[in-house]
This record gives sequence, structure tokens and C-alpha cells, in this order.
Amino acid sequence: MKKTLKIYFTSDMHGYFAPIDYATGRRKAAGLANLIPQFVKDGNTLLLDGGDTIQGSPFAYLQAQGGSARLFAECMNLAGYDYVTLGNHDFNFGYEYLASFLENLKAPCLCANITDVTGRLPILPSALKRLDNGLCIGIIGICTDFINVWEKKGNLTKIRVGDVREALASVYGKLRSEADVLIGIYHGGFERDIETGRVLSTTRENIGYEIARDFGFDLLLTGHQHMAIADAVIAGTHIMQTPANAEQFAEAELIWEDGRIVSCRSALHSAGDCSDPRVLQLLEEPERETAAWLDAPKGHFEAPLLPGEHLEMALHGSGIADFFNQVQLWASGAQLSTTSLGNEVKGFNTDVTVRDIVSTYIYPNTLVIKEVTGEVLCRMLERSAEYFDMDEAGNLRVSRKFLEPKIAHYNFDYIMGIDYGFDCRRPEGSRVTHMLYQGRPVEAEQRFTMVMNNYRASGTGGYEFLRECPTVREILTDMVELILRYFEEQAVEEQEAKD
Repeated sequence: MKKTLKIYFTSDMHGYFAPIDYATGRRKAAGLANLIPQFVKDGNTLLLDGGDTIQGSPFAYLQAQGGSARLFAECMNLAGYDYVTLGNHDFNFGYEYLASFLENLKAPCLCANITDVTGRLPILPSALKRLDNGLCIGIIGICTDFINVWEKKGNLTKIRVGDVREALASVYGKLRSEADVLIGIYHGGFERDIETGRVLSTTRENIGYEIARDFGFDLLLTGHQHMAIADAVIAGTHIMQTPANAEQFAEAELIWEDGRIVSCRSALHSAGDCSDPRVLQLLEEPERETAAWLDAPKGHFEAPLLPGEHLEMALHGSGIADFFNQVQLWASGAQLSTTSLGNEVKGFNTDVTVRDIVSTYIYPNTLVIKEVTGEVLCRMLERSAEYFDMDEAGNLRVSRKFLEPKIAHYNFDYIMGIDYGFDCRRPEGSRVTHMLYQGRPVEAEQRFTMVMNNYRASGTGGYEFLRECPTVREILTDMVELILRYFEEQAVEEQEAKD
């Protein structure tokens, strides 16, 4: 007898629950409210989520300032989620914010390698679900263990993040023997090209290919890399992944007959323009408050700071990156500063609103002041110089290293405080032509204080050597808040100068 399992899967919604483009304030075909009308559930359907749910949008940022993610849980309850797992960004605003989400969420949270040492958070490693048609479905949740590398220590004082493989191994065998169909929800991506097997990354941030190869999941639902993947198979495991910000969801249909899976097909679907009225009503007043906050004027530039193509900005500099570095130097008093730009950059017109700020500096970063040597500076610059590649005609282009397995323009750094240059015709590792500090050549043993965001200070993005550099101090204020303070101080200074 044929039995069917249907799965709807979302991941990396990043606080995009309403159909709004926060950069412009206009309606957009995206958001959980626009996904829900397409979820047609019955007793043989599962609605699952892969994490990175409560951080990432200006709306989520403002909710975090209020200390509660309850609204996100209530929206997901209206959707009827069956199970969720956690993503690395779900920890960005601290323990209590995460607790307000999980404690109001009706769907069980499954994450085999995440443990709350206090026992407060309702996190389970796995679950068994019996469908109306009798199929027994096993589900294991898991999250990239690079949380330990990225996350601020203060946000993990009650949380233990274990090794992904070890956690899987501890629960996999029992569920595999009990379940007709075994599903993994992994908040992580792929370290190899899913079609060719070519190695794309040698870190342990993403090990989806390894999991599919070494564990016998029937379906592996992935996230973190924001790639559009459906109807793909690795070593017999069907894999899926969705883009970010609730612009699409994945749907899979599995048919089971005579004790085995006889077919599995999946596809990605766009959010569309139809919204769930219950979610819109729930979000109406909070979104109105968010819009008012976003449209509040905060500062002024003499000339616009607008983005160009990423390659052009990397070659010739960026006024936006210069501004971020200027704020970091103002906040820290360090000698040098380094920053990067997101894959999508809004930029600033002459009159600056909060919307401009949160849409241009899009990460929940704090700052770290490190002591670095001239040798470390050179290594940082050589890493950034790997951003450039040449085609057969000798034209510069963005290196594949920064485009695979996912686009990562944010791993090119803009450094303020030294003069430097690259010769991209040279082999990687020997492209830096000069480094000058206050007009003098930088010596390998020379020491500087350098301010950077906490993500870069963790050594990720190819800057592993920064982990070993001594930390002078940390500034635990969110960078968006620092930018707001910077504008406020500049306004006061301008007024005093007029007076």
C-alpha cells in the first residue's frame, strides 16, 4: 500500500515575517505571512524550519531591543509548524531573547548538539512522529558547531554547543532502526560541490556533504548558506535548501511502499503576493512602530555614500566602508580599523534615516580591539588580495574563493590607518606591494591596536590567525547603536560650533 509524506520546509527567515522590503518600506513578495497560504496541511504533512529565525531584519533588531521574540513564535504557531531547529544567528541577541521565542513556540525544538545547562529551554535532540497513514517519521535537528567560534561568550554562558558528528552519532542509530523515514534538519551547508564533489571549503563550518555521505538520512534539509537547492541527491540522501528572508520555501513529496521509499521529489516555491490575514493583523501595530523608527532622521552627509559594484569598490575603495571604519575608530580609539561590506549594500543619501543605517550595516556585530603586528597586517592584506582573479584576457574579476560555496563579498576587508597596495599579477600570498603607517614602512615586528567586528576577530572568513592576536578590550555595544550614537554626537558638535 502506498503511503505519502509531504514536507514544507523553511529556513533562514531572519525575521522577515511581513511582506515588507525594509530597505524601501514598500510591500514585497516575501515573508512568512506570504508563505503560509501555500502550506496545505493534513495528518500526513510536516512543516519544518531550519533556524536563523529571530535575527536579521530591522524588525527583529527592534524586537530584540524590547527583549522579546514572542511575536515570531506566535506567527509560527499560526503557521502550524511541527518541528524547528536552531541556527547560529538565533543566539545573537542573548539567552533571554531566545528563551522568549522557544517558550512561546508550540513546535518542539530539535537540536542534538545544543544543550541548555540549566534545563530551562525546551530543546530536544530528536523526535518520532507517527503520521495518520501509519508512517513513522524520525527527525533529528543539528546546528553548525561554529557557533562556538562566532558567538559572543556572554550569549553562551548557559549553552553548550557540541560537535555535529558526535551529536548525530549519539542519536542516529536508534532513530534509524525505529523510523520508516529519517529526516535530518541541519543548520549548515555544503563543504563540497553537490554535483561534482569538488572541495569548496576545508573548515568544519559546513559539513552537509559529509553528513549525507556518512549518515543514511532519507532527507537532509539544510540551511545557513542561503542557496536554492531542490531535487538533488548526495549518496542516496535527498537534499534541500532555501534562499534567505522567506522569499521561497521548499516542498517535498515522498512515497513509501512495500517497506521502502520508492520516490522522492522536491521543488522550491516563491512566496507570492497572497498574505495570511491573521499574521498581518498580529504584526500590524509592531510593524507600524518599526516603520516610524526606521524613518526617523538621524544625520547628514555633505555628499551621498552610495555603493558600486563589489569589484570596483574593492579596487578603488568605498566611502561606505570608510564611514564604518571612521565610526569604529571613534568608538575605540584604536590606531587602525578594518571592516567589510555585506553582499547587498544600500548606502546613504545626504539625509540619513535609521532605515538607511540598518539596511547598510546589516550584521549584529560588536567590536573587538586586537593587538596586531606588521606581519599580521600583511597576512590580512594577502587574504583580502585573494579576492581578485584574472581571466584569460588579463581582466580582473572576483575570485571563485569568494563566490563558492556561497557568495562572500563580506570576507574582503577595507583597512583604515595604513596605506597599502596590491599587485594582482603576482601569485597569491605575495601580492602586497607596500604598507605604510604615517608615511613610514611597516615593520614585521611593529605593533598596533586594531578595531574590528567580533565576527572577524573570531578568525572566520580566512583570517584564522587573528584568533591568536591578543585582545586589548571589547566594546559590547551593537555597531548599529554605535552608528546612531556617532550621528548624535556629530549633531551636538555641529550645534555647539554654530552657537
